[in-house]
Amino acid sequence: MNKIYIAYGSNMNKEQMAIRCPKAIPIGEYRLNDYKLEFRGVANIIKCKGAETPVALWNITESCEKSLDRYEGYPRLYRKEYIKLKINGQEIIGMAYVMNKGEISEPSSYYYNIIKQGYKDFNIDKTPLERALIESKKRTKIK
Repeated sequence: MNKIYIAYGSNMNKEQMAIRCPKAIPIGEYRLNDYKLEFRGVANIIKCKGAETPVALWNITESCEKSLDRYEGYPRLYRKEYIKLKINGQEIIGMAYVMNKGEISEPSSYYYNIIKQGYKDFNIDKTPLERALIESKKRTKIK
């Protein structure tokens, strides 16, 4: 049974997903309301009233999900959250990986550029990504 996967980090990158989940089918870009992108060394989303985060939606198979579970360090590093999406007037439940813990910290430039390519792949404005990077740099310097 296929499911909708909500990607906001390196799994937005079509080349990366082709390696991890060759059967995954990109659906398109989506705006996730009341969530904010942040970096804890790696990408994460947190609930934040009034925020909006662009994400990539994928149609994934059960084998894709197992592969993503391994990649995301599920259930230790990331947990699964099921989020209501409204697509073409229909409510659909999508699955996202959300970090269990960690502090705001800057991502590596290599990792950041993989995500940046994902934004290009889905033709998404990079402003929220750049904002999350700036915030992580500020918070990293404060420590």
